Amino acid sequence: MRLTHPIWLLALIGGRQVCLGVPHEPGRWLDRLEWLALQRDVHVAVDAQIPDLKEEPVVDDREEDELWFGKDEDVSWNAKDNEPYNAGQVVLQSPLEENITPEEVASDSISFDCKTKEQVIYNGQSQMVFTEVRNKAPQKVDKVIIESPDLRPWNLSIAKFWGSCPGTKPGATRIRCEYIDVHPGSVRIAQIQVRLREYEGSAIEFPMKMTSYVNGHLEDDKEVKVHWDKREPLVYKQTDPSKFPQPRTFKVSPLVSPSDEALRLRQQFHWSDLQSTGFYLNPNEPLTVFVESSVRDGPKPRLVLGPPALVHPDHDKEHVPAQLVELPPLENGRNRIVHNLGGIIYIRYTHRASDQPPPEVFLKLGDTAQPFPLFREGSTTDAQWKSMLDVTKVPFAEHDGKRVIITGLAKHAKKYADNGQRQQELLDTYTHIITMQDRFSALEYKTRDPRDRPSPLRPMVVESVNSGVATASNYRAAIPNRQSHQVYWAPTLRNSWMVFHELGHQRQITRTWSWRAMTEVTVNIYSLANLREYKPPGHRNAAEWDDAKKYLAKPLKEKDFDRAGFYRSLVMFEQLRVVFGDGFYHELHRNARHSPVVDKDADKKHYFMTQAAQLTRQDLTDYFTKWGLRPEGRTISEMKKHPKPERDHTKTPVYGGH
Repeated sequence: MRLTHPIWLLALIGGRQVCLGVPHEPGRWLDRLEWLALQRDVHVAVDAQIPDLKEEPVVDDREEDELWFGKDEDVSWNAKDNEPYNAGQVVLQSPLEENITPEEVASDSISFDCKTKEQVIYNGQSQMVFTEVRNKAPQKVDKVIIESPDLRPWNLSIAKFWGSCPGTKPGATRIRCEYIDVHPGSVRIAQIQVRLREYEGSAIEFPMKMTSYVNGHLEDDKEVKVHWDKREPLVYKQTDPSKFPQPRTFKVSPLVSPSDEALRLRQQFHWSDLQSTGFYLNPNEPLTVFVESSVRDGPKPRLVLGPPALVHPDHDKEHVPAQLVELPPLENGRNRIVHNLGGIIYIRYTHRASDQPPPEVFLKLGDTAQPFPLFREGSTTDAQWKSMLDVTKVPFAEHDGKRVIITGLAKHAKKYADNGQRQQELLDTYTHIITMQDRFSALEYKTRDPRDRPSPLRPMVVESVNSGVATASNYRAAIPNRQSHQVYWAPTLRNSWMVFHELGHQRQITRTWSWRAMTEVTVNIYSLANLREYKPPGHRNAAEWDDAKKYLAKPLKEKDFDRAGFYRSLVMFEQLRVVFGDGFYHELHRNARHSPVVDKDADKKHYFMTQAAQLTRQDLTDYFTKWGLRPEGRTISEMKKHPKPERDHTKTPVYGGH
């Protein structure tokens, strides 16, 4: 699952080839390239590297899960796990063949594909064009050119680009990528961010043309159309603001930086530092913000527009246009804010973990900010919530819980509130889920060591698009809005493997012992922890234990743990818990937080296996070998410092099996 060749969607529409926006393919290299763009859904280090395509296993045997309502998809990437990307070129094979005649190169030897991240665009918004050129021939092609026409008729210009696109620079009004010496099997990929200014039309369409040359002769040319429908901005006005009790004045306390928190916890994703306001900013409508602060230097509060991955209220396969748009720092006194896309308003006020927290600030939003249904834990009543949902003209709703933020569509929140869902019960259910994952991770509020305390930050659970499946990323778990009952209905949420799983992804200890092939495996040690905490306790199906026994019975040469299958591999992690108790994972998490960050997959495997041996005081070489983990010599030497176990732990049943 982690890495494979790109999958492109090309369609014939009206007799022409069109570059379409498509949902994420799970774990594809292109999705990781997308992370380098300013999608405002994730933050990527400036030194992030793009993954190599060579010899990476592809896991596509995801089992059907009776607890899921659809396949689970995650976009996850630890940039430091990947080898440097060679100037946009990924060379699978590169025999140098010279003096090739055009006849020797087949006309379809150069494949050219493109796609867009989204199918729609708004005035003032940036969108992505992805291009890929691949030489399928056994010989070198001298030159390949990808180019667009002049983009000024659509008022488009190039904002940024990633990957390899020689000849293109920010500010240009034409895309042109010129590749020299495209060797056999090599790939050139680029991601170009184009920005739309004011445009009156209902759609934008332009051709992307590829031409290739051998020995100075035109060898091949292909053309693909880039197409976006243009959407109008989302403008709303409440007709009865008195129904919305949230104040416009806020006392804002600083929070620790999400990146520092993720590093402290050694976890995969950032939790959210966004502080809810319960107000919406209309596009291009000025907003006055007053700030009162006693400090002139140091961190300053900012407004952030739009939660990550929120679904469009009128188009269930599209996102809202503004996602995590961070506005300039707010100065003490009066500030004037205006933004072309608008969106739900949040406050961000953070500091580095190594710095002294700044003092609280007071912030007041002007009258142009539109209130929308906000349930603030500890102050909003169910009656107020239902009243807001009954009259709102802004189609969003948000729960501002002590341990979670839930953001979605007002119509779905109203459906379950009208069916009798008490909102405190809903938030208590989320708190229980998050607390159980904290407990499994050995995070306790009263512990002496601050490294082992739960985070003051919160995850967001967001109603997202229906074109894909549930996903996890920085700040949020995104649940398709067709599954709104898993978000808003406590009886379903209590047993929601989907929500357990996506919140679990944010917990994975990818910085020390959870290596890339385990992305869809170790996530579920947290899902299982949640299942065990409800009455009656839950677990996976015993049939998965039976399947694992068949795998374990295979000859060693036929076993590869990283390719065994997500739920087959999960059996081993559950088996370790059954044999050695929950304390095994408590100590593993605690030790991981106290250990240096580990960059390479081989080192993460070494850390995991040697830690397991140390914690259990047993030589687990045979155990891991039987599972197909293939420990290295250094790992075996470390584990052999302990005595061999008295029994074969691979025979210990799990999930109620025999």
